[in-house]
Amino acid sequence: MLKIYVDTNVYLDLFKGRTSKYLDLGAFAAHLFSAVREKKYQLVISDWVFDEFCKYGDRKDLQKLISGLGDVVSITRTSEDDRKARQLSKTNFPDALHVILAKKGEAVYLVTRNINDFVDFQHIIEIATPEYL
Repeated sequence: MLKIYVDTNVYLDLFKGRTSKYLDLGAFAAHLFSAVREKKYQLVISDWVFDEFCKYGDRKDLQKLISGLGDVVSITRTSEDDRKARQLSKTNFPDALHVILAKKGEAVYLVTRNINDFVDFQHIIEIATPEYL
């Protein structure tokens, strides 16, 4: 089963019911998490995702979602991960840290709405939008 690491913005799409001009981003996120629930993918999540999510949403909502997704790989951020992320990018630490944590969890894909933020990391991990998967 392919492992996927999902960027915080996709969780926010789901919980906030976000849309773009032509797309229902929340529906794409819901479909992605349904695929995880159906065991098409195994989710990798980090405490960094929780930290970012809690700036905009309720931790309990995220915990409830994760608890219903089956066998989830949980990654804990370390100072070594921070060091690697700072080496990887001098200007985009938050997303570099997501990349480091995704690789630490052996994810094949990093799923994000913000493809452009991850362009510099495509040589490290596959970057995809929820609708691509």
